[in-house]
Amino acid sequence: MADEPKIFSLHYKGSRFRNARLPVDVLSDFPAFRDLLVSYAKDEWRRRHADRQRVPKGFDKSLAFDLVEIKDGSAIPQLEWNRSSAQVNLPGFADEIEEIVEAAYGDVVALIEGQTGRVSALSSEKVRALNRFGAGLRENEKIELPDRASSKVVYLDAFRRKQLITGARETYQTRFEGIGELVGTSVRNDYEGSITVRTFEYGDITVPADPSQVREEFDGNLQHDVQFELLVELDSQDQFRRVADVFDIGVVDDELGAALTICRNRLEEIRSLDAGWNDGTGAEITDHALAAAEAFLAKRPAYCSAFRIFPTDSGGVLVDFEHAGWDYSVELTRLGGVEMYGVEIDGNGELEPIGFGGVTEDFLAIFDGRMSLHE
Repeated sequence: MADEPKIFSLHYKGSRFRNARLPVDVLSDFPAFRDLLVSYAKDEWRRRHADRQRVPKGFDKSLAFDLVEIKDGSAIPQLEWNRSSAQVNLPGFADEIEEIVEAAYGDVVALIEGQTGRVSALSSEKVRALNRFGAGLRENEKIELPDRASSKVVYLDAFRRKQLITGARETYQTRFEGIGELVGTSVRNDYEGSITVRTFEYGDITVPADPSQVREEFDGNLQHDVQFELLVELDSQDQFRRVADVFDIGVVDDELGAALTICRNRLEEIRSLDAGWNDGTGAEITDHALAAAEAFLAKRPAYCSAFRIFPTDSGGVLVDFEHAGWDYSVELTRLGGVEMYGVEIDGNGELEPIGFGGVTEDFLAIFDGRMSLHE
């Protein structure tokens, strides 16, 4: 066994992971995966050593992993168990630890697949690990794990992750990013501060912030837009409970904020149109289309200064803009779907219409790809 490295593959699937790319916001998955594996390894040790109440000193340190490679195929990080760490921290037990690691991985796979039997109930330790493992997964993204005992592959996506956690606890944690309005600030003392942000998805939420940041950046900026990236806790019905962690938050700069306000005001004008607004034709603009347009603005505010926004006869919203020698259109349909197309202004290039179910990560990946194509 010592001659063969023990490597575990996490296969990330989704447009963000093409060409072996790993966004930095998923790197926290690796220690979380390791912690989940360690929790099951402890269970396996206790099964093998029923006469011992605790795992031996050095057990956790014997379960170290190294990122040794990221293979192509979307992105497939390779995590290798560091055998030498077991030899140093638990001399004479390296072979058994290797067997335990393998068994623990099988329990992780069984958990994700929903098997019963060997897998124990989710302890608080396992829930903490799951709340971090896959927290950055977005719509149409998943992590595949091969079942090493068979040819099967199991996968963890946002829905499956939520099922696992809320099956053991009332709430689960997930990443939340976007733009909201700053509606309040608070500093209780030199150690406690917070701001209140009005969001489209969850209403007013309280975000912890360093008191110095509240005073220097947020005080005096009420009603300004703030851009945020948070770890939030939701219940099984996806109702907001609290902010669990703050990755990034800041006031949107004045120029970008002004452009965003112009676009939002234009949407309000379109919202007020009655049926027949176009010389007797033209359907009333639907709430689905307006919500999708608002979501698009919030996800990509940096381009708002270039956007020209119009109603469509079918009850949707059309966003036109020019970029890098191309004339693009993003149409938000009456049902909230998205279609993007474009033509080269001084050439024969053409982007055929591409449809999406909404302002999804797949759509944003295509949009970002087109925006960076000639930069």
